[in-house]
Amino acid sequence: MTTDVSATPFVSVIFPTYNRRDVVQRTIEHLLAQDYPHDRFEIIVADNSSDSTPDMVLELAASSDVRIILQASTERLPAVKRNLALREARGDIAVFMNDDVWVTTDFISRHVAAHAAQADPVAVLGLVEQSGQMPQTAFTQWYQPFAYAEIADRAGADVSYRYHWSMNLSLPRQVMLDRNLVFHEDWAEIGHEDIELGYRWTRAGYRVVFEPRARGEHYHPHDLASACRLQASIGRGLRDLEVLIPEPDLLERYGVLSRRASWRGRLRMGVRTALFNRFTVPLLQPRLERVDRRARLAEWSYWKVMLHHTQHAYRTTPPRRPVPTTTTPGARA
Repeated sequence: MTTDVSATPFVSVIFPTYNRRDVVQRTIEHLLAQDYPHDRFEIIVADNSSDSTPDMVLELAASSDVRIILQASTERLPAVKRNLALREARGDIAVFMNDDVWVTTDFISRHVAAHAAQADPVAVLGLVEQSGQMPQTAFTQWYQPFAYAEIADRAGADVSYRYHWSMNLSLPRQVMLDRNLVFHEDWAEIGHEDIELGYRWTRAGYRVVFEPRARGEHYHPHDLASACRLQASIGRGLRDLEVLIPEPDLLERYGVLSRRASWRGRLRMGVRTALFNRFTVPLLQPRLERVDRRARLAEWSYWKVMLHHTQHAYRTTPPRRPVPTTTTPGARA
C-alpha cells in the first residue's frame, strides 16, 4: 500500500456496541494492528453501553496514534447508531463491522484495494468466519450462521444484495450520503438494515463485490438456546423487511412457510413444520441442549428447531407498515 497521502483514501471504521467491554477491546486492538497507515483511518465506536465500555474506549483513544471516537448515545437500534457515526465520519470509505469481529492485519488494505480496482462506486463485502477461539461444544462445532459457502466461488465478482452483511462491509461514504443510501431506521426489532440497504443500493444501480481476503473472525459464543433467541429476533424483524423488500421469495429464503413460497419450498417447509412445531420443539430442544458430543441426528435437528423459532416469532408478531427510506435521485452507476 502506497504511503502517498494523496493516493491513500481516508477510511472510517464504524461499529455499534452495547455492554461488551472485553470483546470490544480485542476488536479495537485488532484494528490498531492494521498495516494501513495509521494517520489514514479512524475508528468510531457507536455506543450506548451501561458498563465500562466507554471508559475503555477513551483510554485506548488517549494512547493511540489512530483517531478513535466514542460516539455515546442512548440510542438502542444499531441502524440508527451506524447512521449517526456515518455522519460524523471523515472517511472516503466507510467500513462497517460488528463489535465482535476480529480482523486480520491487512483488513483495511484489502477493502481499499477492492474499491480501487473498480471504475464505479461499489459496496465491498468481506469474509467472516466463526472464531476458533470460542469455547468448543457440540453445538458451536456445528454452528455456521453465515451463508458465505453460497458465494465461495464469487471472489472478486458481484453478489446479490442478499449478502450485503454489515459485519464486514465497506461503501463509499459520500455516495451513501448524497443518495441517502443510509441504513433504514424504522425497525420494531433489531432489524435487517444491512439487507434492506443492499436492496436499495443495487436498485440504485450499484454493485456488491465479494472480497474474501478482507477477513475477520466472529467471536460470539452461542448455545442452542441463544441461537434460537436470535432466530426469533430475525423472525420478528421479517415483519418489517417483507414491507421494505416486497419480493415473493423473501420469507422462503428465511425458512418461513407462506402462500408465496415455491411448491418445493412449501413441501420442504411443510414437512419440517409437521416434525418441528409448537408441540414437539419444547420436548426436543432441552434434550438437544444437553448433547455433549457431535452427532448426526442432533446436527440434523438443530437448524430445524431454530427455524421453528423464526417462523413462530414471525407469525406471532403483528404486521407493521414502516415507511420506506427514499433514495435521492441521481445518475445511476
